[in-house]
Amino acid sequence: MMDAGLKAWAEIVRHVYPDLTILRDRTQWLAGNFDTPSVFIETDLVSDKVHTPRADRIVEDVGLVFHFDKERVTEEDEGEPIPFDLTPLFTYLRQQRFCYPSKRFGVALVIEPPRTRPEKDRIEVTFRYSYLLSVPKAPVPKINEFHIGYGKELNP
Repeated sequence: MMDAGLKAWAEIVRHVYPDLTILRDRTQWLAGNFDTPSVFIETDLVSDKVHTPRADRIVEDVGLVFHFDKERVTEEDEGEPIPFDLTPLFTYLRQQRFCYPSKRFGVALVIEPPRTRPEKDRIEVTFRYSYLLSVPKAPVPKINEFHIGYGKELNP
């Protein structure tokens, strides 16, 4: 269940940009086997600490790489990238107060402010976020019989 953060980010992007293609496979992304506009999502574990006996606090970084569509209106503009508008994403996160509860995956992301890096044909947005991951309780065997005796052998 360590990919709960990745799935929750895909859920956020799907909510804000319902028609955008979401890529999660790094080899496909590096090979360039995708259509534009699209977004590549990748998470990286920063720390995993015990928060309580039943929960761990996971801190991760997420990178969202939004690839621009290519404009093909006239011959002069052919191949020129159309800048991607990130205002809806940032507005949605502000409305959520940078805390996104995913009902589908059972985690609540606490998100720090983003860092953006514009490129010619894409914009990269990185966030650091944390969430609590429930740790299943280990079953303890129940003792149903007690035998008390000293110095003699017991026969059940």
